[in-house]
Amino acid sequence: MLWAIWLCACLCLNPVQAAVVDVGDAQWSSQLTGQSRLFNDRSASMNAAQVARLPDGPGGFVGIEELDGSGKPDPAPWWIRVHLSNTGDTTQRLHLILSPGSVFHSAKFYVLNDGQWTSPKRPASPAGEKAAERYHSQAFTLAPGQDQVVLIRTTGVAPVQLAPYLYSDAKFRAYLERSAIWDGLLFGGLLALAWSALILALFSRSRGFLLLAALSFVTLLAEVLRRGYGQQHMLAAMGEWAYRTPLILGQLIILLFIVFVLEIARAEKVRLPLRRLLAAWAAYYIGLMVVSAFGNVYHVYWVTGFVRPFFSLTLLAIAILFIKRNAPTRKLMLAVAAFSLARASLLALEVNGALPEYVASLSMGTLWVNPVVALAGLFINLTLLAGWVAHVGVQRRTALEKISRLQREENERLALEVARQTKALNQALEYAGEKNRQQAQIVSYVSHDLRAPLATIMGYSRLIEQTADPRQKGLLDAITRSVDYQMALIDDILGYAAAELKPLALKPHAIDLPDYLDELVQHAVALSRQQNNRFIAHAPGRIPRTICTDGRRLRQVLLNLLSNAAKFTRAGTIRLDLIATRSDAGWRLRFTVSDSGVGIDAHGQTQIFEEFRQLDPDSAGVGLGLYIAQSILQTMGGQLSLDSSAGNGSAFSFEIEVKPVGDEVAAWSAPRLLPANHPADRTAAPARPASASMEAAEPEPVAAMPPPHVRSELALMAKNGQLSDIESWLESTLPHYPGCRSYFQAIQDAIGRLDLDAVERLALAHPASPAA
Repeated sequence: MLWAIWLCACLCLNPVQAAVVDVGDAQWSSQLTGQSRLFNDRSASMNAAQVARLPDGPGGFVGIEELDGSGKPDPAPWWIRVHLSNTGDTTQRLHLILSPGSVFHSAKFYVLNDGQWTSPKRPASPAGEKAAERYHSQAFTLAPGQDQVVLIRTTGVAPVQLAPYLYSDAKFRAYLERSAIWDGLLFGGLLALAWSALILALFSRSRGFLLLAALSFVTLLAEVLRRGYGQQHMLAAMGEWAYRTPLILGQLIILLFIVFVLEIARAEKVRLPLRRLLAAWAAYYIGLMVVSAFGNVYHVYWVTGFVRPFFSLTLLAIAILFIKRNAPTRKLMLAVAAFSLARASLLALEVNGALPEYVASLSMGTLWVNPVVALAGLFINLTLLAGWVAHVGVQRRTALEKISRLQREENERLALEVARQTKALNQALEYAGEKNRQQAQIVSYVSHDLRAPLATIMGYSRLIEQTADPRQKGLLDAITRSVDYQMALIDDILGYAAAELKPLALKPHAIDLPDYLDELVQHAVALSRQQNNRFIAHAPGRIPRTICTDGRRLRQVLLNLLSNAAKFTRAGTIRLDLIATRSDAGWRLRFTVSDSGVGIDAHGQTQIFEEFRQLDPDSAGVGLGLYIAQSILQTMGGQLSLDSSAGNGSAFSFEIEVKPVGDEVAAWSAPRLLPANHPADRTAAPARPASASMEAAEPEPVAAMPPPHVRSELALMAKNGQLSDIESWLESTLPHYPGCRSYFQAIQDAIGRLDLDAVERLALAHPASPAA
């Protein structure tokens, strides 16, 4: 209702005047809205003479106020008739100017000269030249008492914009000078704004400033074209694009502004209200640009005049929501939205011919070229730039203060952390020093206290061997091999402690592989007997007779694996399998040591190859066996693998490449070990097939034994594998029970075979008669 009242009031401010313009002696500077008569040539084929003969009224010339839909552009040619009359006493020099800011497809003036309707020549005055360059205008000179009818043919605008302006020569010159000043201020301001925003964008790497620079440049170009500065130079040769380009630029300005608002919201991480609606407006203006470039521009002119206020209302709603959310730049958005809404409302009034006279008189032409509106827009843009720069400055200052505060806090935290870590490091160094001292003591202990007894055992064994019979020599050889193996383990522990097991040095030499396996089986059988296990060795097919490798390291790996298998298997089976296949480098040997013991779960398998890692803390050893074996195999070019699960035993396997010495091959089967009381003649023992089981000899029954409480200690030592303690027990117990010599001899025989299971069975056996 208020909108209708406003339109009616504005219409009342524009009274209808007479059709003849009496220029008299006055100075003119007004638009001839009521004095102009219009005719719409639907056929687009009539010439000036035919149009001049048309009467006033329906079917001929009518006033603008008599037209329906005078605000809608029409593609058909429009003829404008203006009747000028000079009733004064002086000659009047006048200018008829079509509405600046309106895009005319074409405009041509006609006057009656010697009975012919012709286009007058361009005047030679400087003012006329300038007008001809920038506007669709024509200069006339009327002598006292002279009448002049002027016909103007034009296309491309709405009838409401067809009423020409009548200016006296002095007034026109003053207007040109005044508009040049206003336009200079506007162009200079827009150029300064665009350049400043571009420099800020380059230095700050901000897309927001870059969009503002593009928006300012496009606005500058659009304002130049609207004010007619490109008529002669930029648009004259463009044909159809001469009237499409300003329209496209107008839509592009609004599109860039929408993108600018979206970019600010993204950069500030602000949830923009009505974001989807803004995106829809952006899509709308993109479509409008396409129609402006290739479609019906008349519809575009008409639609934009009515739709633009709704876009301004959208901006106003966003600004209000910004204020409620206390978002940054909310006041700037409110100012931009208010200005956009006010300008859109004035443009809507102008389209409908309801623009108030005091607003229209601010300039010649449409609101697009009104200097007050244009400079207000420039002021808004400058305010937006200044506010945005100030906001960015505040942001950066706040960020610097926050960074400075965080740096202080971080420095304080780091100082405390450094002090804490320094204290912890000093403690760790002290701990490491203490551990090094302890390690040195351990190494000294291993070197002296373990080597010395073994060296003594080795020395006495060699002395006894000099007077031993063949049977005893076989047993002494077993002792010598065990001592050598223990010495090798001690050397490995010393090497690890000294250099954390750096790459082991390999010393390859020629090895008789069958004899090497026979010796290995003897060790394996002794280890298996400790917990009543059966040992099986198997090597299908043929194997190379002599190979070149580091036998000591390979023995260390295999005995580590066999020792682990014997440790975690009780009354089960331990196997050693060897598969030999030819390869490009010589022979590939695949060893597999498997058992039927407790097995290893998935979690344990991820840790078992780590140093000092024992899955059973109560078991003997220090947890270096598998780690050392893996290190040796990696040095030899192999890799130890494990196949196991809890309760299903374990199988360790590896492959190594060896070079043969010669081409001789052999078939190997595991030897049969002789019992302790068997003669040393190996030929007397029948051969066993490969993979034969090595079972311990049953002890002979003994009549006289020590009391059960004495033998229970022996059984416990035999179960725990405490061989040295058993020997000490024999030395201390034998003098107290001289009648049990046969019993003690049986225990010594079992120890000689390293058959601790037999020792345990003897300790738990029931005597045939009481001991003496």
